[in-house]
Amino acid sequence: MPKENIPTSHQTHPLDLATIEALKLEGLQPADGQTVAALFKLRTGDREHLCGLYRPADVVPLQVKTHMSFVA
Repeated sequence: MPKENIPTSHQTHPLDLATIEALKLEGLQPADGQTVAALFKLRTGDREHLCGLYRPADVVPLQVKTHMSFVA
């Protein structure tokens, strides 16, 4: 979906959507190929932060990546 067609919330976002940071705190992550449901633009002082919002009903448990090293 082109970025200009994605709904954008400013300063606050719908409670039924979550940022990736909020999902990670709950042990969740977006599913492979899942697109953002909306964009969230937060302005504080002279800074602006843009992040994606996801539908919690469509996310999956957080995959913990393990690094294995083999000793020869």
